[in-house]
Amino acid sequence: MQENRMRFGVINPQPYMEPALKQLSESCEVRRLTPQGWGREEIGAIADYCRDNRLSAVAGFAQKDAFHHILINEQLGNPVPGRIGFFYCMNKYLMRTLEQDPFFFAAVDPLHESDEEVAAKIPAQEWPFMLKNTSLSLGRGIFKIKDSEELSRVLASYRQDKELQHEITRQYAAYLDGVETQQAPEQAPPFVAEHLVDMNRAIEYCYEGYVTPDGEVVHYGLTEEVYFSNHQALGYLTPPVSISRDMAEQIERWVGGYMSSLVELGYRNQFFNLEFWLMPDGDIHLTEINPRAAHTYHYNYAYSFGNSLYADNLRLAAGLAPSQPTPWQKWRDGEEHIYTLIVLITARESGRVADILDYEYIRHLEQDEGVLFRHVKRPDEEIRAEDLTAAGVMLMQLWITGRNSAEIIAREREIRQKIYRNPQDAMEYPPYWCI
Repeated sequence: MQENRMRFGVINPQPYMEPALKQLSESCEVRRLTPQGWGREEIGAIADYCRDNRLSAVAGFAQKDAFHHILINEQLGNPVPGRIGFFYCMNKYLMRTLEQDPFFFAAVDPLHESDEEVAAKIPAQEWPFMLKNTSLSLGRGIFKIKDSEELSRVLASYRQDKELQHEITRQYAAYLDGVETQQAPEQAPPFVAEHLVDMNRAIEYCYEGYVTPDGEVVHYGLTEEVYFSNHQALGYLTPPVSISRDMAEQIERWVGGYMSSLVELGYRNQFFNLEFWLMPDGDIHLTEINPRAAHTYHYNYAYSFGNSLYADNLRLAAGLAPSQPTPWQKWRDGEEHIYTLIVLITARESGRVADILDYEYIRHLEQDEGVLFRHVKRPDEEIRAEDLTAAGVMLMQLWITGRNSAEIIAREREIRQKIYRNPQDAMEYPPYWCI
């Protein structure tokens, strides 16, 4: 091993990431780090390990690792996002206050407001509305509120959940540790009520970019989130097929406008994952922002454009410039590429996972065709009826590629039809998702 190779740490990598990390190890040394908490002693010990082993920087790619990324790099002397900017990205109410032309939204605090006071905040035309816990991620704590009875039920559940209340208090205290009281936001409520977007009319996109140490926003990549008519996710497609690159300039303006406020709040030297709605009238509206890169999209960018999201994150954290041109620039310039789709496979019935999916077919895809899988559930795990939601239960993700949209759509449909042991309920694809 060459002694002059750079050395990096990757925080809590998942098994499906190993092929990419192995490839990354050809150009630099990669160490796996497994921090669990945010305590000073644990973070200090990991930072000491990094210094002893000459690791230049670390990177975390999951939401739960975003704060570890900051704490450890800060100990290593690398520039990191300021605590206030990070805090805004971790609270769904605060992030929405930065939007220039937002839909309706309102702060909700069940511990200090009655059901009637909360209901009075919601204009008549906004029912039904979305009620979101501002601190939870991965689809948890998100409710479609149709009437006052359902509102009361959700608020009562939160008031009784002392463990969740304590966890939110603990998180906020950690994020704002060292921040003077007058600098902290005036309110950071546990819930936000907001406009219900019609997902059958709007299309959601996931944009990724990064901010340099001096505050410049660099556009990195764009992925389209594709949903069935019943809102069950179908997949994540890079680059998008529902819009052309003619939209790039409008998206850049919107991203720049939104991020300018976060940059002023101290968000620097870090990637960010910005989800937005494109409405039928062409307006762009914020869904949410995450203070990290989405680890699953690494393969989308790698397969479609040849860029390494993992390597670019590590380089930025270490104070080095990520690779150019970015996938965004390649897409905008019309460079040759292929399409990459993350296919989401969910359970819509209870039972053992191995009885829901055809693992002989899955082994064929993995071993004979080289399809990359991310196994979220084990074959022997049991899916209970009470686990099922309208969107089902996530079992696995897999990555497929195609030279054009027709090819990748046909491939997705073939796999979805064969991977289940029992025929699934008919679900309508989006109207533009056709061959």
